[in-house]
Parts: sequence; structure tokens; C-alpha cells
Amino acid sequence: MYGLLWEYYATAEGLEVWLFRLLLVYRLKRKNIIAAHIIEGFNFSAIFGLGAYPWNTLSMGNRWRRKWIMLEKKGWPRFLGITPSNAEDFAVALLLQ
Repeated sequence: MYGLLWEYYATAEGLEVWLFRLLLVYRLKRKNIIAAHIIEGFNFSAIFGLGAYPWNTLSMGNRWRRKWIMLEKKGWPRFLGITPSNAEDFAVALLLQ
């Protein structure tokens, strides 16, 4: 999924985050993903309701989008916030591939 700064790819192994399409910055294996939560806007009550707080969340969002995906994962930080262009399709591709 193309973005301004970060690009997100759902691969057979899991999630890859690339910086400017040149540098692999983050790789998350599929076995370490617990759930993918789609959140409308930057809704603090929904985010805090999941248990995501500033000290356990890494945000890799391109811009203020209407829909965010909060990936709940094993390890620390427990949540990863990303903003692909089509959140529903990306979450399905990430979890079912």
C-alpha cells in the first residue's frame, strides 16, 4: 500500500513496513499478530478501550486518515498503528494470506 513516508505490505510471512520504498524498517511475523482492530478516525476512547496507551503503542501512520488499523501483537510495544489506503482489505489480506 503506497503512502507518503511509510509503505505497508501484507506478505506471506506477515507485515513489512518500508521507508520511501527503499529501506525495510519493520517486519512482523504472522504468528506474532494477535488481532487487527479497525478504528474510525483518531478515536481516543476506542484506542484506550483496546488497552493501547502511549507507552505500549508504536504509530507508523502516513497521515491523519479516516481509518486506522491497530495491530495487537505479542511482545513490546503491544500495539502498532498503521494507516493503509484501504483498511478493511488490508486487514483481511494480512490475516488470511
